[in-house]
Amino acid sequence: MSTDVRIRRAMANCSKGEATRMTLPPQVRELDLDALADVVGWRDPKAPDRAVLLVPADGEPVGIALRSSSNAVGSAAMCALCRTTHGPGGTALFSAARKGARGRGGDTVGTYVCADLACADHVRVEKATAALRPAPGLSVDERRAGLRERAAAFAAEVLG
Repeated sequence: MSTDVRIRRAMANCSKGEATRMTLPPQVRELDLDALADVVGWRDPKAPDRAVLLVPADGEPVGIALRSSSNAVGSAAMCALCRTTHGPGGTALFSAARKGARGRGGDTVGTYVCADLACADHVRVEKATAALRPAPGLSVDERRAGLRERAAAFAAEVLG
């Protein structure tokens, strides 16, 4: 089964039609889903207010459809998933419809996440910069593990 099909089937909180219409960027199509160890996020290139968070899980990843608010945070803020502090505009509020009838009824879960959804890249930053400051005192492996745990908890809240 192709990566495209597997990702679309992994989408847990949207309709099959929405998953089919979702645009997958080239780098996402090249992912080895069997070896997926990090959270992968992207904005839909054809609809920038829509995004996807692909969370590693046992066996198959879980896909969470997200909607972004119209504005990024205007001051320094921390991503709730990777715990990286960004300068102004580096984080945005993303919401995810809950799975099933609750989501169809408008129930959502929201959190502040890196505006570019590149949390997996940000936790690998070795040294803080003016615009990007990873959680201090933790190794890259510890930051990667924390990202996976917090993303899995967010996915569980969406699916629960």
